[in-house]
Amino acid sequence: MSLNNYSQLSRLIHKAYLKNYFVSKTSFDLEQMIYGKKAQAKDLKEIVFVTGLARSGTTALFNALYSTGGFASLTYANMPFLLMPNIGRFFSDSPPSDLVERAHQDGIMVNNKSPEAFDEYFWKVFLEDQYIQKDKLHVHPVDKPVVEKYKAYIHSTAYSYGKNSYLSKNNNSILRIASLLKAFPDAKFIVMYRNPLSQAHSLLRQHINFSNLQRRDQFVVEYFNYLGHHEFGLNHKPFYFDEKSKLEGSAMDLNYWLANWRNYYSYLLSNFNERLCLIAFEDLCEDPIKIMNYLNEKIGLENPVSINSKFFPKPFPDIEFDKNIYNNCMKVYNELNLKRAYN
Repeated sequence: MSLNNYSQLSRLIHKAYLKNYFVSKTSFDLEQMIYGKKAQAKDLKEIVFVTGLARSGTTALFNALYSTGGFASLTYANMPFLLMPNIGRFFSDSPPSDLVERAHQDGIMVNNKSPEAFDEYFWKVFLEDQYIQKDKLHVHPVDKPVVEKYKAYIHSTAYSYGKNSYLSKNNNSILRIASLLKAFPDAKFIVMYRNPLSQAHSLLRQHINFSNLQRRDQFVVEYFNYLGHHEFGLNHKPFYFDEKSKLEGSAMDLNYWLANWRNYYSYLLSNFNERLCLIAFEDLCEDPIKIMNYLNEKIGLENPVSINSKFFPKPFPDIEFDKNIYNNCMKVYNELNLKRAYN
């Protein structure tokens, strides 16, 4: 969706709901009061979490799974009333809009019915931004009462779309992955990764792209802050795993993004769980049928996943980089390859 097309009234409504946690919590309570018992009375057949560092192919995989028609997920139609998916449908039940290229300028087309990574807003509200600091995002456990609210939330979302399976795409899931694995023992967790140099290039490109967009329109900064999207741009905040993961240098430097890649996937490996199904972006692009077959075997859906077309990412310019950081990244990348879900 193009944020430039949001009217002043729409921007004010987004701000009034998304920035005011008292309002959004109250809307959640009202939603549960009206729909909670009905929603939780229906068991969910599948819960699937798609995650990974940004620009690893999570959106492509997320869209492929969602296009089977078997999953409920938050969509642009849920905006801005994200915590009341059933009540919110009375305000947003409109026909599909025209498809437009999303702000990333990466060829992915979206409209008001497209799924998007919106459930981070739940965590922001009920954890009251405690994991978000001025310059970083902290790893954190999640207490049982909040987990129970989240379970009620995903049931409500599935109920609102008349589905019996739920799909989440959230790059921030790494921050609470231990709690999620414990809370959802039967859920599937798919983690995307990508060649470090290619992914660092893509992150740098998007950092420049979104920084320019946000300089032109302050609402774009506010919008991503509301939703907890700090992957790149003027509001970028890196993941903070421990003191060793503190990033130095400028985000306009390719080495910064290589180090960011190293920190993320090193942490993932050091906390690896066999339930984390690793999928390489390169395999999704070059051998989509292999990934399709793996997913259809791993996730039992009435309508199988269909990924038949190869994908060719945009080429990147030659930029000098620190060979030591890159070599450390490649050691991690090779280890990820050995732990791939479909080796």
